[in-house]
Amino acid sequence: MRIAIIDDEKHCVESLALDLQSLTTDLEIVLKSTRPQDCLERLQNEQIDLLFLDVEMPGINGFELLELLPHIHFDVVFTTAHSEYAVRAFRNKAYNFLLKPVDIDDLEALLGDWQSQRQTQKMLLSETAVRELIQKIKTEGLLKNKIAIPVADGFEFIEVAQIAYCQSENNYTRIILADGGQKLISKTLKEVEQTLGNYLFLRIHQSHLINPNYLKKYHRNDGGYVIMEDDKRLPVSKSRKDLLTQLFEVISKNQ
Repeated sequence: MRIAIIDDEKHCVESLALDLQSLTTDLEIVLKSTRPQDCLERLQNEQIDLLFLDVEMPGINGFELLELLPHIHFDVVFTTAHSEYAVRAFRNKAYNFLLKPVDIDDLEALLGDWQSQRQTQKMLLSETAVRELIQKIKTEGLLKNKIAIPVADGFEFIEVAQIAYCQSENNYTRIILADGGQKLISKTLKEVEQTLGNYLFLRIHQSHLINPNYLKKYHRNDGGYVIMEDDKRLPVSKSRKDLLTQLFEVISKNQ
């Protein structure tokens, strides 16, 4: 099988390539790239059986890349660190995806399914299905007001507007909700920040990410700290003071 991997994060490309090569010798990785915009010609002209494609990439995302191709003559497996993409687009199992960081057992199972279906000449994700998926994404959006968090039996949706702040607990993150509820998830705060970055959440400290809508007061003395609506006091790192000051200036100008 001839494999292509496109992901804007180099370590994800290399890690996936190593995992694939550890699972089978019956493959050749013909394309590895962190620059999706540079892959259009090769994707059209290269003989590729299976493309592992990251969803969220700067400049051009995975869906936009596929939309630019006149023909899709290979199977597609989407990889994503953002579980809302997976739940929204792939939960009915009509499409194939791997949630990052990629679990090698999931990868092995997917390869096995792909090889079985390949023998019957059935594509996992046909060009028609790809086009339909792209249209669905364009017309319905990607859960812009919700995120999905991993739980034991799948995913749970959370309204972004209900998240007051998040705090790091080593390799886990505790999500504090406006109603006082809490969710402890197996994602680092950095991963959560990547998901919530588009919703204007602010990283005020190595251990804290806040929703400014639940910010009650900011004290600049003694190193600086904020008080949230639940009266929780959170420290502000020196490097983030200017960011908060700029936020307040913007808010005051638009009041």
